[in-house]
Amino acid sequence: YYLMFMRILYGFFILSLVCCSREVRAGKGDIPLSLSFFNNGTSLPGTGFAGIWNRSVHPGVQAGYYHTYKQWPNSNFFQTAKLGYFYHRFAQQAVQLYTEAGYEYRFKFRLSAALTAGAGYLHAFPAIPVFRQENGTYVAKANWGRPQAMFSTALTLGYDLEPCLKLPVKPFIQYQFWMQTPFVKDYVPLLPNTAFHIGIQYTIKRQKDRQHEN
Repeated sequence: YYLMFMRILYGFFILSLVCCSREVRAGKGDIPLSLSFFNNGTSLPGTGFAGIWNRSVHPGVQAGYYHTYKQWPNSNFFQTAKLGYFYHRFAQQAVQLYTEAGYEYRFKFRLSAALTAGAGYLHAFPAIPVFRQENGTYVAKANWGRPQAMFSTALTLGYDLEPCLKLPVKPFIQYQFWMQTPFVKDYVPLLPNTAFHIGIQYTIKRQKDRQHEN
């Protein structure tokens, strides 16, 4: 059942990326990109400093692409594609590749709030050497990592600086809760994680959109 579930998950992710890439190649709309740095912790929401910041530093970096499906005067429905990496000392380091569906609302004073939920692929590597017993001695095992699944939900607050900087820039903070599975099949099938992101979103304007504006 796990392999079947993973195949369905991967299929959904690839299909989502294909749909987004077709829109990009068709030249429809702008191209919002993001870059964030985050601190990850194996904890439930509400723990850590102020309930959002893990006291131990486990750094990570993430890049993202946003595609808008529906635009309203003060809000939009969008999808993301994200690639990330984080390092958790003495536990694991991992590469994340996932997609999210989200809804963003823009307030009159240039502040925006977005809720997202998604799923994707995670490849985790032990952050410490792993050994196996061979002929009465212990030898190091090859560290190829383990394929796993991840599920994510997040709240993002951003502030649009384009009106004052004349650049399509939006700094943001994000609080993310995500689950990793299976972490240890026998006794920790689901590992909860929280991540606090600080980042920036930059929108690449289409050339024909600029000409239309001019």
